[in-house]
Amino acid sequence: MSKKKERIAYVDPQSMINLAKYDYYLLRDIDMDIHYFCSKQYDFEVNPRISYRKVFSYNKMEHNWQKAISYVWSWMLILVFILRLQPKVVHIQWFRIPRFDYFIVCILRYIFKIKVVYTAHNILPHQGNEHASAKTFRKAYHAFDRVIVHSQTTKDELVTLFNIDARKVKVIRHGILPFNISDETYKKCAEEYDKKYASLKGKTIFTSLGFQNYYKGTDLLAKAWTSTPSLCQNSDCMLLIIGKVNDTSMDLSMLKGIKNVIFDNRRVSDEEFVYLLRHTDVYVLPYREISQSGAMLTILTEHVPMLLTDVGALAEPLSIARIGWKLRDANEQDIKESLLRLVDNKEEILAIKNDSQAWEKVCLFYDWKHISEQTQQLYESLF
Repeated sequence: MSKKKERIAYVDPQSMINLAKYDYYLLRDIDMDIHYFCSKQYDFEVNPRISYRKVFSYNKMEHNWQKAISYVWSWMLILVFILRLQPKVVHIQWFRIPRFDYFIVCILRYIFKIKVVYTAHNILPHQGNEHASAKTFRKAYHAFDRVIVHSQTTKDELVTLFNIDARKVKVIRHGILPFNISDETYKKCAEEYDKKYASLKGKTIFTSLGFQNYYKGTDLLAKAWTSTPSLCQNSDCMLLIIGKVNDTSMDLSMLKGIKNVIFDNRRVSDEEFVYLLRHTDVYVLPYREISQSGAMLTILTEHVPMLLTDVGALAEPLSIARIGWKLRDANEQDIKESLLRLVDNKEEILAIKNDSQAWEKVCLFYDWKHISEQTQQLYESLF
């Protein structure tokens, strides 16, 4: 007779795109009875060993008040499920309405008497009132039974900032995020992109793809490039900034009209993202702040050298193997100097790109199987 598996409720209101991938790979090797409360727009592979309960639909709403009502209703449904399922642990991935979410945590912990785990992908939200968020998160971090962070740096910052018992904060890495694209599909799309991006041939390509936000420092990269004639007037190199600009306060208008820049403010498909990564020499990540970056962990899968700031766990791969370069700081001058040096050192870029042993070592460090095992051990420690 097989041993009964303990039940876990795993809740991710943002389970789409890279966040859906994160959930899939994290839960894939956990040998427990997982009930996954996710978005109705979940768009990745399905694990037959997991019970999927698609409850969140706030993303489909147009107005903020509609999103709020939808989100609150989804959590009411989850609470009903949890009362019936009686899981040992509820693992929450993100807060969307911090004050309300803290109220939910209190219900789970103090009324339902269920252990609550929270993954702090970022210590505080990148958007919204930082002071109000800090007050709410301070209370929430003390209420959680365990908090997962992705680096020792983030743990130290969290413990210091909110005076949390370090024993309740567990460092579990964020794994790499591969694309789920068949060779046949990629080949078909690549033929179209070869024509669209014919101007890239023979150039040194610097790239930033995906959603563009202030905290990612895209505006610093744009200013560094456009204010430097040796970059913006250099026919031997190009800058690609392709992805939806999420932060309307970030001005990238200076990129328009620059001949060796492709700036395209739109959502990028997975196929085009992979194509552009495979035609990139250096991916630039001049983040002002971050705990861990899904973009960086996607770039690793295609072995693209990176130029990045040393914030949070962003530069951690460079401590494992030499697969890129650190910026001294997230400012225009440091970015400019680093870009100019790399433009004149194509051989160094190629050497890093072709160092298969270095890339294998880094990818092994972020292996999902080990990450799943650590997460299961954390759950079991709470029983």
